[in-house]
Amino acid sequence: MSGQARFSDKVVVVSGAGAGIGRAAAVGFAREGAAVALLDINGPAVQETKAEIERAGGRASAFSVDVSSEAAVEAAINAVVKQYGRIDCAFNNAGIRGARVDIVDMPTDEWRRVMDLNVTGVFLAARAEMRAMRSRKCGSIVNIASIFGSVTAPGAAHYTASKHAIIGLTKTLALEAIRDGIRVNAVAPGGVDTPLMAALEGSREAAEARYKASCPIGRLARPEEIAESVTWLASDAASFVVGHTLVVDGGYTLL
Repeated sequence: MSGQARFSDKVVVVSGAGAGIGRAAAVGFAREGAAVALLDINGPAVQETKAEIERAGGRASAFSVDVSSEAAVEAAINAVVKQYGRIDCAFNNAGIRGARVDIVDMPTDEWRRVMDLNVTGVFLAARAEMRAMRSRKCGSIVNIASIFGSVTAPGAAHYTASKHAIIGLTKTLALEAIRDGIRVNAVAPGGVDTPLMAALEGSREAAEARYKASCPIGRLARPEEIAESVTWLASDAASFVVGHTLVVDGGYTLL
């Protein structure tokens, strides 16, 4: 793979790498020289990402991982360190939107499912990654937040709570990790043209129509546009950025 090689000879972990933003970020890291460890609960999907990277001449390994499982996350991070010797950067991207349901009708299991994947999953991954990075006194971690860390909508209590939590968690992680030379930040996307967004709105066309009408930029983001923000935050170009949540939403939260 060719490119600017900002991540030449670096080892990067990407969770939720089977599709959407995670796949775009993984491809972007690999294009710039990284060996990318791909984590996703969907085994076939993460193998497709691996194959895409390798067809372009990049390096990748794939792990089928449920990020809400402490044992699974620890095993995956240990396997990455065993294979590559270290972890330099990580993008903790795995998560779900959850069903649209008002609080009074929300099953407790649905609440827990979203919180377990979106919040506990990031906590478990970041903890394991920081433990792997701290002996080298360097590293960079980017967590996936959302514009729902600052706005909300009916039927999104679980998702909104989880993304507010990620922004707060990122700030605390950043304060603790910087003592070991590790930077932690977050990216907060708006509407992105992904299968998850299409499923949420009923179709890709419906999602496009909604954001054309409601977002100042007049369209959905491409996954690659969010991935560019992630790779910048993870890179040395953002060396003085600590504990920041970068909103990438086409102006949606200005309204």
